[in-house]
Amino acid sequence: MNFPVYLIFLLFHNINKLTSSHKTEREFLGKKLGKLHVTESNSLHTLILNTSSQKYLSLRMKGIFDRYMSPWYCVLGTPGRLPDPVSVHHSLAIMITCEIEKENIWSFKSFRLMVKEISELTGIDIGLSLSCSGNGTVSLPWPMRANNVRYLVVEACFIVDHYTEAYEYKIDEMPDTIEYFKMTDCVIINDRNYFEYLLKSSAFLLTRASLCGPENAKVYAYINIIQTFYGSKSLPLEEFDNLAKLYTKNLTVMAANTVSCQYKNLIVYDRSRNGNLGATFFENFIGNSYPNLEILNFSNTGLRNIPPYFRHWRLHFPKLKILDMSYNHINDLSTIIDFDPGSANKGVINLQHNNLTGLSNYQLEDFFRKHTSFYLDMRNNPFSCGCEMLAAKNVLLNTSIPMLKHKPGYSYLKGLKCSSPKLVSGRKLITLTDVELGCETEIKVFQSGPIIILCVLVFLLLVCLIIIIRYRVEIKILAFTRFNIVFPCQQQDFSENKKFDAFVAYSQHDSEWVLKNLVWQLETKLQKHEQKFQLCLHQRDFTVGAPIAENIIDSIERSRHTILVISTNFVRSEWCLMEFRTAFHQSLIEKRRHMILVVMGDLPHGELDSDIKRCLKTITYLETHDRLFWDKLVYALSDKQRVKRRSRGHRGMTLSQSNFLSSQKY
Repeated sequence: MNFPVYLIFLLFHNINKLTSSHKTEREFLGKKLGKLHVTESNSLHTLILNTSSQKYLSLRMKGIFDRYMSPWYCVLGTPGRLPDPVSVHHSLAIMITCEIEKENIWSFKSFRLMVKEISELTGIDIGLSLSCSGNGTVSLPWPMRANNVRYLVVEACFIVDHYTEAYEYKIDEMPDTIEYFKMTDCVIINDRNYFEYLLKSSAFLLTRASLCGPENAKVYAYINIIQTFYGSKSLPLEEFDNLAKLYTKNLTVMAANTVSCQYKNLIVYDRSRNGNLGATFFENFIGNSYPNLEILNFSNTGLRNIPPYFRHWRLHFPKLKILDMSYNHINDLSTIIDFDPGSANKGVINLQHNNLTGLSNYQLEDFFRKHTSFYLDMRNNPFSCGCEMLAAKNVLLNTSIPMLKHKPGYSYLKGLKCSSPKLVSGRKLITLTDVELGCETEIKVFQSGPIIILCVLVFLLLVCLIIIIRYRVEIKILAFTRFNIVFPCQQQDFSENKKFDAFVAYSQHDSEWVLKNLVWQLETKLQKHEQKFQLCLHQRDFTVGAPIAENIIDSIERSRHTILVISTNFVRSEWCLMEFRTAFHQSLIEKRRHMILVVMGDLPHGELDSDIKRCLKTITYLETHDRLFWDKLVYALSDKQRVKRRSRGHRGMTLSQSNFLSSQKY
């Protein structure tokens, strides 16, 4: 697991730690410098050197410092105490403070060479504080090991070269001295090409230092850190994601089977204000050892539920006191098991400022009875005080329950405030009446439920009745054409001895629409659905050699209907007008609806024959642009009684015309 906890502490004991290369110089210092004395004054250790020794060491250290740190604005502090908890076991250290501004890039490798020389000279512990402004950048390769560095703080910096030492085994050979590490408000900038190289490499080759980080750390804070990339993209996004998933999987396998990091000294672990910790983060995190961890902070990390590994209180963290998951999106109070009910160490699970909206009496009783070594802090959540909170309110008001007296951590529950509904927002739950909780209203609604349902049913029936009456003709037509349903009391057709179903009267100028649409629909396409009509067309069915007038009269008499395709061309044709008058005369003879008028396009009303005008006003006609044109035409041509008789003999067959009626071609 990549666990960057960097702690740098500084301790100076004596000057006898010189390398063999400085043997002559060490002999000189032994003669030249007096004895080193360390005493305590006002609770602080004071380093007392004789004048010559102090001057010599100061000059040597200042020279080393200036040689490596001169490009940046860094200050070499005087020996002093490091902050707690580093200072507990250490006396004096040198604090180096650097402020990186604008376009400057500070180098950790240069710092590493510097402290190496200083440690060879004095062995004193070192603390490092880096702060950036503008575009200040720090070259900070993980895991940032350097001699005698115990304290490290990095604030508001751009970080580069962060993973360049992940596979360098020489880093494992360096002493792990960091005890305090804090990185805040930083942006880690990764070279996309180098990162792709890492993903293609085997995760099993990672060093222990890169997987575990500083295992001797006491404090690790990694707050509001953003990862970003630069450089050209050589891999497609999908392949890059697949490599990242495989690499993460290998890391999980490696962490579970080959490496178990031991953080024996860790007291504080802070990953707050970091979004998207990753799918396997908590699994890898739990796989290590934290025997002394007391504070665990995952506030404002985008959590939507309590991680399963945290539901077993103190199973993995025996001395944990604070588990902070505040400022997240947790909306469910999962069961938390107390694995150390007899522990003297009392703890708290901080769930403030989440999305908890409800609280049941069963959850409260579970808190009071089972949570003995910890309690849940649920203040400042948007609780919705509806009737479902009535049982919880009654539990909090029940003075006979001794649990509240023996659980001081849960005393805040009596002051729990509501966020919604708006009427009770800001008020305490225990002060609300049943009516304000909406319970009596629910009872009234439940009692009046049957009446409301009956009213709704009556309303729906009325709406259906109005629709049926308003569209009764369309319903009757669609029921017949789409589902072969024949309603009773249909007009009977006594023309079964007719040769044709319809004679088509049209202008020669409209023949293209008639032949390619009308004839094809009624004769050809309906034949596939066991229902077709036999049409009479003048160019196909007229008797050769007979007078046209005689052919018209004969064809109309031999047809059950006459379809008149009335258009501008039709009203201007004498033969068409003759066909109209003959059909009209046939209607009078048969005393039934013989004519079917089909209006195509806009008609020149000034040129209409008076008989045609009268028919258009008294007879329902069809328009070719009507959405139900083909349904209405089929319905008008069909013999309902014949279809009804045929359907009795073929129960399994229907007039399936929905395909051609909805065809996009027409």
